[in-house]
Amino acid sequence: MKRGASRGRGERGIALIVTMMAALVLTAVAGALVPLSTIETAIGVNHRRAVEGLYAAEAALALVTAELGAVPDWSAALDGSFRSTLRGATLVPATPDGGSIDLPAIGRRLRNGGAGASGAGRGLLWTLLAHGPLTAAAPMPDGYGPWLVGVWIADDPGDPDSDPWRDANGAIMVHAAAFGPRRAERAVQATLIRRVLPAAPPTPALVRVRIASWRIVR
Repeated sequence: MKRGASRGRGERGIALIVTMMAALVLTAVAGALVPLSTIETAIGVNHRRAVEGLYAAEAALALVTAELGAVPDWSAALDGSFRSTLRGATLVPATPDGGSIDLPAIGRRLRNGGAGASGAGRGLLWTLLAHGPLTAAAPMPDGYGPWLVGVWIADDPGDPDSDPWRDANGAIMVHAAAFGPRRAERAVQATLIRRVLPAAPPTPALVRVRIASWRIVR
């Protein structure tokens, strides 16, 4: 009986050790999975923010494209005579997370260094045409992030004249950017082309504006 009792106590002791080791392993695995879950959540949030920002920049581009379609001479837009309906109260707007965006500084950065790794738009004289909260231009769906947008325009580099404030070939460059929380920024650049289709009087000429090319620059 004593030998059997000792054997039983030994088996229970081994089982307890195995159970404790299994618990330690499970605890370690759970501890390793928590950071991975946090990282995956952060990646998902960043991806969603990037997609939203790109859509916001494209929406700003679409807004300005529609407005420029009603401008008889794009020289008025280049020299600042024409003003977009999207005009914020300040050139240094505050972001929802307590930061700020210096729009004039961004314009200078575009001229001196361009945008993105390729330096798209470097050397052009960019004019700020539109800026403000995207919600001021169009209603946004529920849950859509609070994006500020800015749109700059510049004369087409292929314009035959040498005046950056005058459009002579019906083409113009547009840089549309969206700014969100935690310094999130997405931007696209496009070339707009304006064509005037004559019509027999008294029908007015038909003006068509289309995006000849565009690319993501940030």
